[in-house]
Amino acid sequence: MKEETLFKDAPIGKALASMILPTIVSQIISVIYNMADTWYVGLTENADAVAAVSLCLPIYTILSAISNLFGIGGAAVLARALGVHDKQGGQNTLYLSLAGALAGAVVYALCMAFLGRPILLLIGADASTIDYAWGYVFWTIVAGGIPTILTPVCAHLLRAMGRPRIASLGMMLGAGLNILLDPLWMFVLLPSGHEVEGAAIATAMSNLIALIFFAIYLCHTVRTLFSDVSGNRRRPTGRQMLEIIEDGIPGFCMVALAMLSNCVLNNMISSLGSEAVAGLGIVRKIDQLAYAVNQGITQGMLPLVAYCWSAGLRKRMWQAVKCAALCSEVFSLLCMAVSLVFSEQLITFFIRDEVTVHYGAEFLRILCLAVPVYTLTFVIIAVFQGVGRGVEPLVLSVLHKGSLDIALLFLIRTLFGVERLVWAAPISEAAALIVGIGMLFSFQKRTQKINQNL
Repeated sequence: MKEETLFKDAPIGKALASMILPTIVSQIISVIYNMADTWYVGLTENADAVAAVSLCLPIYTILSAISNLFGIGGAAVLARALGVHDKQGGQNTLYLSLAGALAGAVVYALCMAFLGRPILLLIGADASTIDYAWGYVFWTIVAGGIPTILTPVCAHLLRAMGRPRIASLGMMLGAGLNILLDPLWMFVLLPSGHEVEGAAIATAMSNLIALIFFAIYLCHTVRTLFSDVSGNRRRPTGRQMLEIIEDGIPGFCMVALAMLSNCVLNNMISSLGSEAVAGLGIVRKIDQLAYAVNQGITQGMLPLVAYCWSAGLRKRMWQAVKCAALCSEVFSLLCMAVSLVFSEQLITFFIRDEVTVHYGAEFLRILCLAVPVYTLTFVIIAVFQGVGRGVEPLVLSVLHKGSLDIALLFLIRTLFGVERLVWAAPISEAAALIVGIGMLFSFQKRTQKINQNL
């Protein structure tokens, strides 16, 4: 079959390129469309509206965390099932991943329906921003949470079934529609003053259309890929769902804990003034490109690793890992070099305020040092997810963000001052990578001994 030829027989460079290039493209487009709402709202020159959209980001990010939980976890388990020709297990994994994502979306939407306003007030909304923020949350999460979560889950599962181009096409469809629908809803269909709601409706509609595209293609894929499933079907089990969650929880933690870490850093850095906060925000936007490409590489690599591991193609698996790590590292080093040399120019592209440029350039020169480091950590995490290890990727995800870096923020603020806070990122990333390399070497030694004893 086509997907088996890609995973098993195609040259490793071609197989990896087929998996990661469409994923990288969709990740980059997702970065662009994630910025679109803020950019379009900014055209209104309404500071309260812009602030409201920014306030919603942590709440909206939880949608990505939930989709990672069931999408990345489901993709790893599904690819391993296909690697041992367990079509029934693969089909069960597909259904369980979609059901889990649907349940998570419904529960989160209901929570926000009843608790959305109090939560928004808790994280910084006030009388001038609460109505804008609630309108955005209602349409993107309460009304649009299901398609927003299920769309990337479908993309992850299609990659695991050897359909990376279709997965990326669906994601690009949603992103492109969002960019096109934003001005239509914001400035044409809705009256003035409802631009934030218009942006939210455009996001929800574009994700819904992308989900419909995926639903149609998934139905076709299930009929063809799982057509030879035995009539004596095994029902999905709790153990299978637990396996999906075990493989997906690191992806959930990476998003959720990064949000927590960013909130702590923003709170501390705010003592330097709004220019410092703005500079840090711009640096994060610049860093999104490197982050998206590296995520695309590891997410594209993961199903190939999982398939090869379960199929016993260990040499091919490690070749894929080495190739992916090399691609990620070369790109990350290039990003770091550009950020070091052109730091001020990059910040000036977004804003020309002299103080903001000063802070942003200084932060960028420090934070870019972490990019080639966390790149390799992502690859190691994907390896452990692919082979079905639960503890190692969870530990590395927590070390990556949300634990050591937060402790370092308090320590650096006490010892060196607020101006040096961003050094917490490269230091904590280096520590996570060292731990990850140790875990990977230990895992390789154990598997080599097992293979020798067989």
